[in-house]
Amino acid sequence: MKSLFLCLPLLLILASCGNHRPNGPKATEYKIRRIHYWLAKAAETKVKISLWDQKAWLLNGDGKAILETDVSTGVPGKETPEGIFPVLERIEEKRSNRYGKFVNIETREVVVEKAWEHQGEAPEGSEYEGIAMPYWMRLTWYGIGVHVGEFNKRARASFGCVRVVDEAQEKIYRKTMLGTEVEVIADSLQSLYGL
Repeated sequence: MKSLFLCLPLLLILASCGNHRPNGPKATEYKIRRIHYWLAKAAETKVKISLWDQKAWLLNGDGKAILETDVSTGVPGKETPEGIFPVLERIEEKRSNRYGKFVNIETREVVVEKAWEHQGEAPEGSEYEGIAMPYWMRLTWYGIGVHVGEFNKRARASFGCVRVVDEAQEKIYRKTMLGTEVEVIADSLQSLYGL
């Protein structure tokens, strides 16, 4: 019996190795949880975002998670604000008016990669092209929102917005509306939903 207790930690370690992925899961992975996503009504849903977990959950009217996705929030110095925000604006194909590049009008070749760091007028023969932010859901009037964006899993990469992988953000967008409550908290929500 004593040998069984001594071997138990080793067995637990070996069992956990079966789920190990050498390069970790990609940010494009998301899960649909607990109930059927398609049954949820946009008028009843809410979104919760954990800065600690770097995850978002779409909740149905009963507060149950129906979709979970990885997200990327603001970098140090440009943190995503905490609080409860109603969705103020929804635009399916939005482009940033703050972050973008200058491109040649004729060839579309990039002239200045980071327009927000550029001083003065647009270079001659170029025009501003904002970064694409599909399925935009505005949280603040000063430019914070939830939208599709690229990122590495568990890495904060934005200037305050919440970046979400494309397929998951489209699903969230389709099940929300103007006024939908989006709550951003600093703490972990993993234990709240039994994940």
